[in-house]
Amino acid sequence: MDAIFIPKGNVFEPTELARGPWDQGAQHGGAPAALIAGELERIADGRTFARIGIHFLKPVPLAPLSVHTAVEREGRRARRLRAELRADDEVVCFAYALQLSGGGDGVPAIPMIASRLAPPESGEETPRFTPWTMFGGDGNEVRFVKGGLREPGPAQAWFRLRVPVVAGEPVTPLQRTLAAADFGNGVSSALGWDDYLFINPELTVYLLREPAGEWVGLDAVTSIDSSGIGLAESTLHDEQGPFGRALQSLVVSRR
Repeated sequence: MDAIFIPKGNVFEPTELARGPWDQGAQHGGAPAALIAGELERIADGRTFARIGIHFLKPVPLAPLSVHTAVEREGRRARRLRAELRADDEVVCFAYALQLSGGGDGVPAIPMIASRLAPPESGEETPRFTPWTMFGGDGNEVRFVKGGLREPGPAQAWFRLRVPVVAGEPVTPLQRTLAAADFGNGVSSALGWDDYLFINPELTVYLLREPAGEWVGLDAVTSIDSSGIGLAESTLHDEQGPFGRALQSLVVSRR
């Protein structure tokens, strides 16, 4: 397997590298999120992607998928795009994206305020924790620099795609970002996985700039209300520093 998805005509066939950790027949959310990001880039006009919101209507099956994109609104400063991900003509996921044009020269740069992460090479590679091939560990190299996969609480981890998202196509910074961002609630689970389920029906990513390099780091923390509603918050990093944020609303329940 040399890619997450294989293009065949008008569909993308997922390989085992797209699979998630809980259901062998369903994908990890980062795989379709990265696929959608690449398809949105095909209709982009050069403006900066400032926000992408991914809405998972149901588990994305490990089955052929089609992506349908459109420009929802053209504006002088703001441009809005939409994408639908379909399996057998059923919409299983959709996304909204916002592209912005900045105010031009003369605007001073004010960087995001966040603690720098330890570099990727300082962390040990984390193996996958299932007997089957999957997106985390096989499709991505994962290195924790604070916390751990089975340690409840805040965590810091780096992610690097091992293969292209789509066979025959170079990986883009936006794809790297969306592939990593959906791991936030998993790496920072506030309660033990053996006793609780964490389901994120959406992922919202805000970008100040595009990341540089192959690695995307998450400084992630999860909060949970006694009602069973949770929020995972991740500051996104490259090796130069923070470049964006990712938010995930969660449904939390006992197993």
